[in-house]
Amino acid sequence: MEKSKNSSVFGEFVGTTSMGQRGQVVIPKEARERLGAKAGDKFLVVVHYGKLILLSEKDMKSMVKNITKHLKLK
Repeated sequence: MEKSKNSSVFGEFVGTTSMGQRGQVVIPKEARERLGAKAGDKFLVVVHYGKLILLSEKDMKSMVKNITKHLKLK
């Protein structure tokens, strides 16, 4: 995979946003397009070492499925 000029150890820069009065944040169009995100999609919101992380419901379900298939459930 070719590294973009906007890449860093944190990922790729795809725009800026701000938080509104009610705490709403708009995800930049380029990020939505790259992720295939659309209106109504749900996200798990995580704060990790002072960083805000959004995990899509689809990705979270996939991650849980992959983790649990390796566990021996009794």
